[in-house]
Amino acid sequence: MERITPSDEADLSAQEAAPKQRTRLPRPNEDHRGTPGAGGTPRSRPQEAHGLTTDRGHNPPRLVMLSRPEDFAALQGQGTVRSHPLLVVRIRRTNLEVTRFGLSTGRKLGGAVVRNKVRRRFREALRVMAPSFQPGWDVLIIARAPVVSADYQIVAGVLQNLLRRGGVLGGRTSS
Repeated sequence: MERITPSDEADLSAQEAAPKQRTRLPRPNEDHRGTPGAGGTPRSRPQEAHGLTTDRGHNPPRLVMLSRPEDFAALQGQGTVRSHPLLVVRIRRTNLEVTRFGLSTGRKLGGAVVRNKVRRRFREALRVMAPSFQPGWDVLIIARAPVVSADYQIVAGVLQNLLRRGGVLGGRTSS
């Protein structure tokens, strides 16, 4: 073991050293090129990437979701019901220019991960059908327990059938 003697220690001042001229740290988003006369040549500007696109090829339609408790209550009171062993759809005609959706996934389905998976599957099926929606509907989709273990294609087909029977879908869908 090495022994430290008092002569090995340095006396350091507790006062802060005076700042030196022209000493600074660059900021994270700062241009690091410096001035042209500061030695070296300035870097060229970043160029756009070749062969890469910013858009993903298609922009899926944005679903309008129900969020106000009054809208859900109106669906409960005045909505038409279409049901299947996998899910229940409540539909109500509105005077709006859009079709709005609400998703209900109760705790009987399972934990949060399971319920979120069911909601994601519903939203994806709705996005596929979105071009065929008729305007002016509020739709509440209520998941039943068997939907958790059902295949996505079956769930999407059942949802499409119930929405068509309710009048929300018109025309053809790309499924």
